[in-house]
Amino acid sequence: ITFRVAAGKCVLVGGLARIEVVGDTKPFLFTFFVSNEIKLHPTDVTKADDFVAKHAGEMLTPPLAPGPERMEQIGEFESHTVDVQGAGWKEAGADITLRGLGWVAVTGAGKAQVKISVPKGVGVSVRPPLMPFDVWEATAKYTGGRSVRKSSKSKSGKRRRGVGRR
Repeated sequence: ITFRVAAGKCVLVGGLARIEVVGDTKPFLFTFFVSNEIKLHPTDVTKADDFVAKHAGEMLTPPLAPGPERMEQIGEFESHTVDVQGAGWKEAGADITLRGLGWVAVTGAGKAQVKISVPKGVGVSVRPPLMPFDVWEATAKYTGGRSVRKSSKSKSGKRRRGVGRR
């Protein structure tokens, strides 16, 4: 699923990671390659900590319920800041990997400074994109209640719908 993230906005990867654009940067597209069981939630940076505290284990999974107790067990978060050079709007410029969670392809023009907050001990790295052109295949829109992917036909001719379909 792909979200457009501007400065001052972030995407919560369950209750386990937060990815945000910092500084005076143009918006970039972030395509998330994570399990369907991980809930993604775009929000404002100023509201993110309160949202995680209130909804971890419920709207934000993982961690599973009871959320507040699990968040205490996970411990402190640490932040990593990386610079990503965009390769234009037709392909991803880089992947940001989150060990044990998946990766995020970053697409856009210019330079983006991205701040990633994860629990201590979770590795974060930047690599060349694995699937640089998948940004437009994975694009979905966020309607506020749920993310909805455009309906499309698969190679077999069957219709595919929704995010997290099984």
